[in-house]
Amino acid sequence: MNTSTAEQTENTKNLLLRKLKECQAPMSLQELETNLSSEVTLSHRTLKEAAWQLVEEGKAQFTVSWDLEIR
Repeated sequence: MNTSTAEQTENTKNLLLRKLKECQAPMSLQELETNLSSEVTLSHRTLKEAAWQLVEEGKAQFTVSWDLEIR
């Protein structure tokens, strides 16, 4: 992963955490992408990578319906 991609993923992780804390409810990646599109242009791949990194770090988890929620 090059530096700009790593930075973009890190920024996306922070945006995802902020949005999940604001909503206080599980959200699908599609919902998150739609909500964040007004703030920043993201590729779906970057969004997925950021979501998985949050899960791996223990900051978020996927529900049984694959929505992302804060831990």
